Amino acid sequence: MKHFIYYTFFYILVISSCENAPTKKRTTTNSTSEKKAPIASKEAHAFYDWWLSQNKKTINLNDQFRKKLFYKRDVVELFNYLERNGLKASLFEGIQDTIDALVYKQFEPNFIKSTNVTWVNQNNLRACRKISMEAMWDCLASDYGISEYHYVSCPLFSKDKNWAIASINYMEKSGKNSSGANRLFRRKGNNSWEEVAILTYWGNFKSD
Repeated sequence: MKHFIYYTFFYILVISSCENAPTKKRTTTNSTSEKKAPIASKEAHAFYDWWLSQNKKTINLNDQFRKKLFYKRDVVELFNYLERNGLKASLFEGIQDTIDALVYKQFEPNFIKSTNVTWVNQNNLRACRKISMEAMWDCLASDYGISEYHYVSCPLFSKDKNWAIASINYMEKSGKNSSGANRLFRRKGNNSWEEVAILTYWGNFKSD
């Protein structure tokens, strides 16, 4: 009889603890233990300030620069383009770094003059994406009321600062129009550029 009472009491405790256990909920709060990425250079901000100014509508922009600019096949395409157009490959240094060891960099919104930008928090986005892709889009909808965003790389500038290569990518919920490209730009003025080539691209790409 004592054993029966003991097991009955133990069973009630287990059921009670299960019913009172907190449920796991999605959160978009930044982890206090997560280190912030270093701030990117002011010339990188100036480049994207120009790029933002070319767009009439508001751009939903990831607040961190993407980790990679180049993969090995991208470098082949770059060198082929430079050779075809009589440009020296030595104009660009640090290409191997963009394949092997380029780290995330952070935007500093105060360095951006353009007002047509909504900053999307990459840390929150990453946390939601770990749950599922659907959860990530739910986060974007609930936090910002959006179903699309851009993410970009730090530009790689030539030694003479007259050329820049940047990866500019677009994501939208259905995936039908998601795309990205490594683009080559030529300087036109103090903070003015023109896009002169698409080096590589992915997704449902349509050249502007």
